[in-house]
Amino acid sequence: MMVLSRDIVGAETYLVEDVADAFVAEAWACERALIYAAERGFQRLQVEGDSLSVIKSIKMEGEDKSIIRPITQHICKMGLSFDEVTYLFVPRSMNGTAHTLALEGRRQQFCGRWGTGVPTSVKKIVMADRLAWFQRL
Repeated sequence: MMVLSRDIVGAETYLVEDVADAFVAEAWACERALIYAAERGFQRLQVEGDSLSVIKSIKMEGEDKSIIRPITQHICKMGLSFDEVTYLFVPRSMNGTAHTLALEGRRQQFCGRWGTGVPTSVKKIVMADRLAWFQRL
């Protein structure tokens, strides 16, 4: 998970083992993003993810029986504590930062937060993601 304004203001990785469903891992990452943002005092968020199923589940009103529903319900509840939260699906080609950060955390066996000193590999992909985002507009 990466928090950006004009610059990288923080990043977090955590190791998750034995997760049978990729959607659960994606939903947990979104949940962690809101926890991190709340702890840092942010009030307006745009949460981007490349799992359309997770984004749809978060936005869905009413009940569903998906395996991630308890997590997405918690995400929605946490979202009420912010002034504004939007959830946006982005193609994986524009979300390389999250995947690079996860790989870097796993490679370094690092579980925690980077306040400063985010790995160079992550900084490079942030720039590539930003370029892809602006080209999309």
